[in-house]
Amino acid sequence: MDKEIKTEFESLAQMVKGEFDNVYKEFGNVHKEIQDLREEMNEQFRQLRLEIKDVWNKLEEIEQKLERISQTSKEDVDAIASDVLDLKQRIGFLENQIKEMQKA
Repeated sequence: MDKEIKTEFESLAQMVKGEFDNVYKEFGNVHKEIQDLREEMNEQFRQLRLEIKDVWNKLEEIEQKLERISQTSKEDVDAIASDVLDLKQRIGFLENQIKEMQKA
């Protein structure tokens, strides 16, 4: 009977070892899949960061262009305003000359 029990235990031990080996193998497969997913996600995050950096760079370019346009517009408005003031002074001068000519 001891031999039968020993044989049963050995058989049971082999079965348990086989199951542990299967679980360990599956764990290894799952671990590899997780590593693969992690690497894929890291690559996607790197790509996303690059795309976001590109968007920020383009936004900065747009900001700079808008600033230059705004500056040019301000300079144009200032120049026009100066021209208008100059023309007003000339008109005022001419009006005064006309008034003096009419008095004479």
